[in-house]
Amino acid sequence: MTAAGRGLRVLVVDDEPPARNELAFLLRQLPQVGHVAEAADADECLASLDRATFDAVLMDVRMPRLDGLQLARVIGRLTHPPQIVFVTAFEDHAVEAFGLQAVDYVLKPVRPERLEVTVRRLVQAVEAGAAQEPGETGEAALEDRLPVAVRNQILLLPCDQIRVAAIEGEQVMVRTPTGAYPARLSLSEFEARFRGRGFLRVHRRYVVNLRHVVSIEAFFNGTYLLALGGVPDLTVPVSRRHAQQLRAALRL
Repeated sequence: MTAAGRGLRVLVVDDEPPARNELAFLLRQLPQVGHVAEAADADECLASLDRATFDAVLMDVRMPRLDGLQLARVIGRLTHPPQIVFVTAFEDHAVEAFGLQAVDYVLKPVRPERLEVTVRRLVQAVEAGAAQEPGETGEAALEDRLPVAVRNQILLLPCDQIRVAAIEGEQVMVRTPTGAYPARLSLSEFEARFRGRGFLRVHRRYVVNLRHVVSIEAFFNGTYLLALGGVPDLTVPVSRRHAQQLRAALRL
């Protein structure tokens, strides 16, 4: 029986009883959730995981003794680890959280409609994990997404939707057809993270998704200007230093 069929078994971990009880209450209202247990800290969480099987652990980041990030590392070493979701008032740990293969990163206060999105993702992740062959991991599926903070939520942008990453002022912004989002990576870190997925550094300030280049205009002195599908207001320069790599990549 699938997770959706029997209902998710979820463990909520938070050292603040009001927040923990509220999250548990919201989870119990959702039809995809079959059982909800609570733990006040890492010790109680690990004891619960030792006694019973859970599909997912929803945990705070900032907790006494062992914090959520440390706890997630411990859980990840279990033989059959549950899926992890972080529920926190602080957005500054999102990149590290997704590096630990978290399914989602939800900011407090938790809205019911936002939690529904999280639970749908959990059902998909649990069912995908059940369908994997022994020894397989879900890392590849997570590594092709980029977490970005937008107001009171974290979006997971699929890398194939990203047209360009660019240094704007003192930060890196990524552009998609739906908008521009601040990335918590340097441009070099972005380039390394998505190496082999169609991205190319074309300028010291730009990394572009070559799959979305729709036209190349010769500029001057061996440089070019690129137009990208989905972002008609942006023209990306290609420096002389990177022009040869572009020609090689596109077989010009």
